[in-house]
Amino acid sequence: MSKTEENKRIRELFWEQMQKDYCCSLEQLNSTDNEYTIRQLREGRRRFKKDDAILKVLCINGKCIFSGKEEILEECRETFANLNGAWMSQYKYLYWLDDLLLQNKYFLEDLHHYYLPLGRELLTEEELNEMEKSYEVKWYEKEEIEQFRGDERFAHAYSFLPDAPDVLGVAVLQNGEILGMAGASADSEVMWQIGIDVMPESKGQNLGPFITILLKREILKRGKLPYYGTVESHIQSQKVAVKSGFLPFWAEINSAPLPETE
Repeated sequence: MSKTEENKRIRELFWEQMQKDYCCSLEQLNSTDNEYTIRQLREGRRRFKKDDAILKVLCINGKCIFSGKEEILEECRETFANLNGAWMSQYKYLYWLDDLLLQNKYFLEDLHHYYLPLGRELLTEEELNEMEKSYEVKWYEKEEIEQFRGDERFAHAYSFLPDAPDVLGVAVLQNGEILGMAGASADSEVMWQIGIDVMPESKGQNLGPFITILLKREILKRGKLPYYGTVESHIQSQKVAVKSGFLPFWAEINSAPLPETE
């Protein structure tokens, strides 16, 4: 498969997934207007801890899709009717959204932006081959990942969530010591999310991009769609994504119930 064909397939899989996650049609995803959909737990959606949240927001292509319960969607329509979704992460809009959520005994839990493997890797094949010669690379299948449960060194690589199981991992070692780890969770049947951890003493050696590239390529070989998420303030994580051939593609805002209402 050529890179052009691969990128086309990646986009197709992504749009199919977003229709399930945000209870919308392809036409709604491609429209230029903000959209409002009643959230349902559709089969095949990505699975997260707050699956039944009152509201999720998808920010993509300069628009937002607000997907949630009826009681908050009308308020969102009134508040964000003229919003250009490209600016949704500005504080004033997040403040307005959080205020709406608080009125419904929820709060704005997080804002992540996500990357798809549509870019060019910034490590050459020669550099990758040299790194494979310099370090030991070790792979872990689903059943082997359990050994890392509770190991705080790899809290980003593995989440151990029952509904989004960790299914694949790769580590780079030297003299038997793990210097970095990348793991993939099956957030849906199609989309596997990558998380990484590099030991503090090993940073600055391109180990993050190295293991991310290895894992990304293996996920694609297995017919799944790898994706990468981070937050706006984590610049180092963003650099790893770009070096690994990922490009920013969309953002998501999630809500959660106030602690006293759980």
